[in-house]
Amino acid sequence: MKTKKETSLERNNRTAMIAHFSDVTVMSVFWILQALSKVQPWAFVLIALVLGYAPVIAEFYFFRQTHETKAIKHLCAIGFAIYYTFTLFTATNHQVFLFVIPMLLIISVYGDVRYCIMINTGTVLETILLVIIGNTTGRYGYENVYSGIIQIVVMLIIAINSYYTSRTLNRNMAARLQRANDSKEESEKLVAELSDLSDHVNEEINQIYDSIDQLNDAAKKTQAAMQEVSSGALETANAVQNQSIQTQSIQEKVDQVNASSQAISENMQHTIEVVSEGNTSMESLVQLVDISVANSENAAGKLNTLNQYMEKMNSIVELIGDITSQTSLLALNASIEAARAGDAGKGFSVVASEITGMATRTKDATVQITELIDNVSAAIREVVTVIQQMIDGIKAEKESTQNTAESFSVIQRNSVTIQNSIEELTSNTADLRNSNQAISDSVQTISAVSEELTAHASETMDAETVNTQILENIAAKMKSLVQYIQKQ
Repeated sequence: MKTKKETSLERNNRTAMIAHFSDVTVMSVFWILQALSKVQPWAFVLIALVLGYAPVIAEFYFFRQTHETKAIKHLCAIGFAIYYTFTLFTATNHQVFLFVIPMLLIISVYGDVRYCIMINTGTVLETILLVIIGNTTGRYGYENVYSGIIQIVVMLIIAINSYYTSRTLNRNMAARLQRANDSKEESEKLVAELSDLSDHVNEEINQIYDSIDQLNDAAKKTQAAMQEVSSGALETANAVQNQSIQTQSIQEKVDQVNASSQAISENMQHTIEVVSEGNTSMESLVQLVDISVANSENAAGKLNTLNQYMEKMNSIVELIGDITSQTSLLALNASIEAARAGDAGKGFSVVASEITGMATRTKDATVQITELIDNVSAAIREVVTVIQQMIDGIKAEKESTQNTAESFSVIQRNSVTIQNSIEELTSNTADLRNSNQAISDSVQTISAVSEELTAHASETMDAETVNTQILENIAAKMKSLVQYIQKQ
């Protein structure tokens, strides 16, 4: 919304109104002070207030009606002249005349020489009249005639200066008008030249505007392409990074497999050595088992021989038993014969008794020997049975040992085969590790290149974005300039 431009008359009216109101207010304060000091009656004060503020109120009224009214200039001059005249001739001090000086300065803003002469002439005549009356009657506080002369001279100087100020203002205004007219003619010529120039500039600007549109479209396409490149490079970088992570994981797995293969190879080598030692031990064990079988069979044979000896001892014991029975029978017969012989057979009876005792002891010993032989024979039979079972067990152990030895041979052959396979696996793992390391290095290189490409693409896209914004701003400014030129 445009603000209405203030005119010179409106500005002069406002300045004169404010100055008139301020001067009247200051003079009214002095009136009231004089009334309070009982220098002036309150009746004069009321008259002075009415004479002072009535024109001011009228000025504000007319100014509200229209700011460019000419009534304010006349109300200011005539109204203040009446108020000043009443104050001047009713005051007790002639220096009241000084209150007219601000008003004489303010009226010069109108630049009306005739108006200024009328007001200044009235003030000078009133001053001369006041000086004459004061010096002839002794009123208004004049000490001597020189005070009046000074007052008149001051008023004349103010009047002359006010006149020349108004005249100078008018001449300055006329000069400004002349310069404005001259400037107007020059401006019209310049406008005509600018019109021709603007047409040419308008054509050139339209061409530039079209070129900027084309350049802006190209920049937008470049920006879109760089955005796609940036997006693709970023996806490539991410994919390469993922591949690098997977390759690193494979590398770690290959290292683990390699380490495991080496550990298995070492374990299998140790297993082969242990199996070889076990195979040797099993062969020795088979030989020892054969020896044990032979020894057991030999012991069984000797026990059978011992059993035969024990059977022979039984026969001898039986023979001894028969001899003991016969000896007992002979001793009995001898006792019977000794009893028949009487005293002559006592010696023979003693011998028969001894023989009977020996036969009894022999019989008892034979019984004990028979029991011992039976026990020994039973023990020998049990030992023979146990040895036979041990022989059978040793034979079964021999077969198991032979089977175990054959199994150790198979394990040894299989372990050698596994070791050869593990060595081949270790070699392949080493080759895979080297290949995977080469892939990892290549992936790292691709990742670095992709990241650098992404960074350059982002920088280029940012630069194209800035260029696009600059071109859009230039296009907008060029468009505004074309519209402004067309309006002009």
